[in-house]
Amino acid sequence: MIGLIFGPPGSGKGTQAAHVESVFKLSHLSTGDILRAEVARGSEIGKEAERIMRAGDLVPDDLIIRIVQGILRDPNVSSDVLLDGFPRTLEQARALDEMLAKEGHKVDFVIAFVVPEDLLIERLLHRAEVEGRADDTREAITERMHEYRKLTAAVLDHYRNAGVRVIEIDGVGKVEDVFERIRIALDQAK
Repeated sequence: MIGLIFGPPGSGKGTQAAHVESVFKLSHLSTGDILRAEVARGSEIGKEAERIMRAGDLVPDDLIIRIVQGILRDPNVSSDVLLDGFPRTLEQARALDEMLAKEGHKVDFVIAFVVPEDLLIERLLHRAEVEGRADDTREAITERMHEYRKLTAAVLDHYRNAGVRVIEIDGVGKVEDVFERIRIALDQAK
């Protein structure tokens, strides 16, 4: 089973993905966490990604596609995955579809969070303060919101048009309440 967890920065993708991973036995693959780990290691990919993320831009498609291909080919990664933070563009979505088709798989569902932008900015600024995330400055957040609206919202239409079940989830409220909405929707999708 292949699922995507999708939404603007600060919508709760990572938090909720951990719950989905635990309850539905999917391997949670967060491209953001993977990129931050590369930055911390000081790898070439990490250095390039750090410069881009500090500017508030998305990592280029070709770079992130190569990273995801490597992860999905890893024999230690389950074939039941929940991708968090990928795909963010139509090019990435098409590349993912092609990768999966070669293995006889497809995206089975998309969880898409709906959260007001002012709340997202508040969440991200709080997270930056608590976790010391250098990529969560007000300027970077504003740029990421712009990039999200410009590029990644079209990915939802891509999957809807392909017949993939897109589950819109109200991302406002307590973590437990948001997860309960996801759990009910995924149970109904079975």
